[in-house]
Amino acid sequence: MKAFFTILLLGCLSTGLAGGKTVPVIDNEPVGEVNRLWDLALLSRVPQVEWLDDAPGDAVRSLLLRSVDYQGKPTRVFAYYSDPDLLANRPHGKKKYAGVVLLHGGAGWAFRQWVEKWAAEGYAAIAIDLCGNGPEIRPLPDGGPNLGDDEAVFMQAENGDMKRSWTYHAVSSAILAHSLLLSMKQVDADKTCLTGISWGGYLTCIVAALDNRFKAAAPVYGCGYMDELKFFDYGMSKLSADGKARWIRDLDPSVYLPYVGIPMLMVNGNTDTAFDVPQYQKSCRLIPQHFREVCIRPGMRHGHYEGWEPAEIRCFFESAVGDGYPPIRITDVSLDDSLRVSFRTGIFPYSAEFYYTNDTLSDNAHRVWHTVGGTLNREKGTFTAPLPQEGFRFGFVTLKDVRLMSVSTEFISPE
Repeated sequence: MKAFFTILLLGCLSTGLAGGKTVPVIDNEPVGEVNRLWDLALLSRVPQVEWLDDAPGDAVRSLLLRSVDYQGKPTRVFAYYSDPDLLANRPHGKKKYAGVVLLHGGAGWAFRQWVEKWAAEGYAAIAIDLCGNGPEIRPLPDGGPNLGDDEAVFMQAENGDMKRSWTYHAVSSAILAHSLLLSMKQVDADKTCLTGISWGGYLTCIVAALDNRFKAAAPVYGCGYMDELKFFDYGMSKLSADGKARWIRDLDPSVYLPYVGIPMLMVNGNTDTAFDVPQYQKSCRLIPQHFREVCIRPGMRHGHYEGWEPAEIRCFFESAVGDGYPPIRITDVSLDDSLRVSFRTGIFPYSAEFYYTNDTLSDNAHRVWHTVGGTLNREKGTFTAPLPQEGFRFGFVTLKDVRLMSVSTEFISPE
């Protein structure tokens, strides 16, 4: 039986944002064999919060939430919060909103405009800083580790003290932010989602497996097999064989993705600068098939603005929590004399294209891709395309519905 309990949300009642709701405890059993670090029952508790502003008309509120200790000292994490009522400058009523936790990537911070974007789309949204910074991107005296600190991100694996790693702290803070969101009276606890960009996408892969209170997740760019990605050699190459093995065992998404138990939309481009096609392909295949959706956006650039722009993320969340039409669902991919993709959908399929590459000499960002048209049979729910005469190394099919929302096959290879 799932346990429930109520924790007083300290320092929050004056804002009207907390409702003293019962907050569910995370079920550790599904991930028990791989979770060696996080006390999920403790992280299920609503954190202490200090609201930094409470002026009438504030569309976005800033706050500090208590996170796990770092180097033996308490830490606080800066965040922005908003929802449709705050944007409209009206009191919170009986209406409940779906919620979303937002995790930034490298060279990022808690983006106010990201929160505003999701609040404008009908969500109660919280974006947390993952670099130990506060307002105006200035270091907090009691902030946690910085994503830019290689010692915290990678080198703690050398001495085995993984609870001093940046990942341990960032994952903990993300789960605590979710616990805070779940405690708010205006948040529908059955409709909370998670998305992160780049390093935030990496975190999303881990958090979505650990915190089964979420109903959907969408990592952007991020994936597993970090030790195989050339972009991250700057840190991985400094680790000994034992240190690297510890890092992979405890901190790599490939360990956690098989335990994802919620719908997950993997979003990436085909020429990303950090997360390469082979490792992304392997990562997608780790997610249980009935939870796995993929959106490969041809030529998608790597960045925060580019990472929160895809409307497919919102449509996916709306579908997952029962507020919108389900996207096209790819059901089968086969390679014989031709490529054949089967799908089902309740929305009119608009177009489909097959992208492929034979370029094995260029790095991921500069790999040359080609496009092949084919036959889209809307009645039968199939797309067929001729295979290139020269063959191909990697490929994918993108399908768009009449809203121009796209879904993709995972990266496919003929082997």
